[in-house]
Amino acid sequence: MKKNAARRRQKRKKKLILGAVAGVLVVGALGTTLYFTVLKDVLGGKSNKIVVTDINGSEVSFEPEELAQQIDVPTFYDGITINGVSVGGKTKEEVKAQFASEMNKPVSEVVDVKFQVGNDLIPMGTDGLTLTSDIDQIIDKAYDYGRSSTLPGDEGLKDRYNTINNLKKNPVDFVSTYTLDTSAVDSLAHQALDPLEKEVVEAYASSFDLENLAFVIEESQAGFKVDVSKAIADTKERLNNSDYVCVVPVSTETIEPKTSAEFLRSYLGLVSTTTSTTSGNENRNTNIRLICESINGLVLQPGEQFDFNKHVGQRTEEKGFKMAHGIFNGDMRDELGGGICQANTMLYQSVTKADLQVDERKNHTIPSTYVDKGTDATVTWESPNFRFTNNTDYPIAIHAWYEDRHVSVEIYGRPLEDGVTIKLVGELVREIPPTGTTYVADSSLPVGQKQTVTSSRTGYDYKSYKVYYDKDGNEIRKEEYFPSHYPMRNAEVRVGVKGPDGTIYKMDPKTGKVDAPADVVNPTAPTNPETTPPSSETAPATTPETTPAETKPEEKPNPTPEGGGEGGGNGGEGGGGEGGGA
Repeated sequence: MKKNAARRRQKRKKKLILGAVAGVLVVGALGTTLYFTVLKDVLGGKSNKIVVTDINGSEVSFEPEELAQQIDVPTFYDGITINGVSVGGKTKEEVKAQFASEMNKPVSEVVDVKFQVGNDLIPMGTDGLTLTSDIDQIIDKAYDYGRSSTLPGDEGLKDRYNTINNLKKNPVDFVSTYTLDTSAVDSLAHQALDPLEKEVVEAYASSFDLENLAFVIEESQAGFKVDVSKAIADTKERLNNSDYVCVVPVSTETIEPKTSAEFLRSYLGLVSTTTSTTSGNENRNTNIRLICESINGLVLQPGEQFDFNKHVGQRTEEKGFKMAHGIFNGDMRDELGGGICQANTMLYQSVTKADLQVDERKNHTIPSTYVDKGTDATVTWESPNFRFTNNTDYPIAIHAWYEDRHVSVEIYGRPLEDGVTIKLVGELVREIPPTGTTYVADSSLPVGQKQTVTSSRTGYDYKSYKVYYDKDGNEIRKEEYFPSHYPMRNAEVRVGVKGPDGTIYKMDPKTGKVDAPADVVNPTAPTNPETTPPSSETAPATTPETTPAETKPEEKPNPTPEGGGEGGGNGGEGGGGEGGGA
């Protein structure tokens, strides 16, 4: 029993010794660890400084606070440039002041666009272009460079130091840009390029040489077309890509004229002519000459209209027009400008023969003797008028003159096709005979006396035709043209109804017989044909050579018309006495 207890005590003693030894070993291990992790650093004098490499490659250590103080300066870092300009060591406010001009920079200092047209460079203006700079944002971006890191704590400080330190070897340039509003480019491009465009100018007749009887032809000029739309699109594309200084090629086209001066000189010539013989009345011939001088050499371009009254104007004494025969309100009398319708009729006929477009024409009330019935044309002030239009593709010219009792009018212009000629022909539709004699009681004439006031005149209706003939004189076609109506006129006879004692007797208006005693009428009294012409319903009509064209009666005619000629006064057909003979 005693031996077992001793053994148990011996075992417990061994266990205690082993535990003590183990404890000593644990404490020693902890001490070693503490020494190497803490005490060694404390006893050896080592701290938590940050070691970095300077620009020369040497290691340098900084306390974190010291390093942070060194890199967190309120100025731009050395090696930072903006638009190539160094800003190192400057504050943000100083740099903003330095680049303040960038915000208000004139567009012309930034944008320089030139259009290349052939070998020429055409500058585009800049008025209206709006330029916006991002310099403020660039300054902020440059200032923030190196002031932050994606790494935490001291590692972040070390990363920032390395970034900033690297700027000294590898500077970083921050470039500002502009934003341009190109909405004004359209108008600016048109301002620059539109003046270069030229309309093609065809050769044309500027006047008519009356000495050589030929058109004065101006040379043709080529046109020039610029593709402005494409130039605008190309310019906007360049500017939208910040290509503010650029040369933009422009597409152009030269447009050649279709007609040459040489062609017109050889192509244009005499187309038609009409001539008639005038009377021996000097005043009438003067009026005709004045009309010829007024229209002589006149050139009408394609589409232009000739208006007789607008061109010649009112016929007045101040213009040199003379008094000549005309019929007004059924009576023949002198009027200013009498006879001008003969010149106008020559113009009408030549215009017709030249196949031009007649817009307005009216015949006289009495057929004219110088042309066939149905082919005359009257004018009055202000109406009837004579108007025609140059409906060809070429100019036409009027050549008109009076000489040796002949009046002539020619038309120059493009020739009729294939040698065609045209004649104006009148065709009788019907004659309109007088219906009787009009008797008017005259209390100033003795019973038995008669006076013929107006003789009777046969009227006519006429058609007219434009007849086309080929170069061999064969009729090609016939076109109905302007009709003419010449009214008939009854004779008017005044019958005396006054008796010897002053008694006024009645007269039968149908027969002209006076209801008076036989002894009142002296049948043995001789008849004076000069004062008592016989009444005749078939009295011959006066010839227009001595009795000019009659005008339509008016209720209150102006006894002294201002205008004149055949249609130049203030009464007559449509407001103007014809005057001057038919």
